Amino acid sequence: MVETQKSSTALQQVTSSDASTICSKCGEKILNVMTADENKVYHPHCFNCSDCGKTLAGGFFYKSKNIKFDESTIISRNSLNEPVRFCETCFKKVAPKCARCQNIIEASSVVWEDKKFHESCFTCLGVDKNGTQCQKPMKDEPVYPLNDKWYCKGCFDKLDTGVSAAARDILSKKCRQCYKEFAPGSLVSEYKGDYYHPTCFICSQCNTSIASKSFYHQSKSDDQRSEAKFLCENCHIQNAQECTECKNKIVSGEAIGFEDKQYHRSCFVCRNCHNEIGTSHFFKTKDGKYLCQNCSIQQQQQ
Repeated sequence: MVETQKSSTALQQVTSSDASTICSKCGEKILNVMTADENKVYHPHCFNCSDCGKTLAGGFFYKSKNIKFDESTIISRNSLNEPVRFCETCFKKVAPKCARCQNIIEASSVVWEDKKFHESCFTCLGVDKNGTQCQKPMKDEPVYPLNDKWYCKGCFDKLDTGVSAAARDILSKKCRQCYKEFAPGSLVSEYKGDYYHPTCFICSQCNTSIASKSFYHQSKSDDQRSEAKFLCENCHIQNAQECTECKNKIVSGEAIGFEDKQYHRSCFVCRNCHNEIGTSHFFKTKDGKYLCQNCSIQQQQQ
């Protein structure tokens, strides 16, 4: 999309054949010198900067029909039918800047997520294992964003995000949550052979997206996949059971259950040798403590 165009104009002497030449801005007859732009002619003093009023005749200037202004920069003397024209100094004050290099965009630009870029700046930010940047031009290409960066499909799929770009074979499948198809260029989350839109791959408790985040999977059995639940890390901690021994939440690692009580594996230990009992044989003492098999045999022999 062309935002601005850099142009130039020259002064011309009015000849006898131009005797009825009328200025396109003020509507009065041009008697001596004129300048022209877009098949229209002007008095030199009428062909001026829309901001400071400086004449643009005989030099370079910038013009645009679609540049946006703040109210403070709208000049009432500029006709609504006229392109907005700026001298170089005034153009720098209102010109759009590239979101990547922060330099002024003088001509064409690429617009992505309400940001404008030079075409040469809007390239894939992927980096391979050797540190070589991809730099593939992204104009008119599907863009895959992540953490304020953007990637081509090939580089995005190499990232360890838990989300991938929809490949051709995935386009024929449907999201397990909403049962809708995946659009070309869309992002896809995959878990154990099932595919989800990132907005559908959510925590079953707080409904926040867990795409590209740590999560916990709960299901009653492999045959009851419809009852499978996903929990984000925060909700998993809130729902985690308390260890009977240390009273802390059992958040990760293997838990040992006995008599409707739960223990960290490291907390379920023999009272004598303090070794982890795990799933080995053990004995419960009268005072509710546990002995591993070896310690129990040693006590019986004493």
